[in-house]
Amino acid sequence: MYSKIKRLEELVINATALLSRLEEENAVLKKQVELLSAERGKSARNSTGARELEAFKAGIKRKLSRICARIEKASELQPGLFEDGTDD
Repeated sequence: MYSKIKRLEELVINATALLSRLEEENAVLKKQVELLSAERGKSARNSTGARELEAFKAGIKRKLSRICARIEKASELQPGLFEDGTDD
């Protein structure tokens, strides 16, 4: 009878130690998941921001090229309009 009780006590102690270790590992894993989620969110925001910035830059380049084309066309239609007159 004593050996059975002793064996049960050992099993309870081992189970308690295993539960403690699993709780510690769970806490570490939760922290890693939180960090990965934060990094994923950060990278998602950065990639969205980068795409928006590239789209904005492309739009500005298109507008500037249109303006340059208009200036060149106006310059061709009216010679001397955009000249400074220092070519004496």
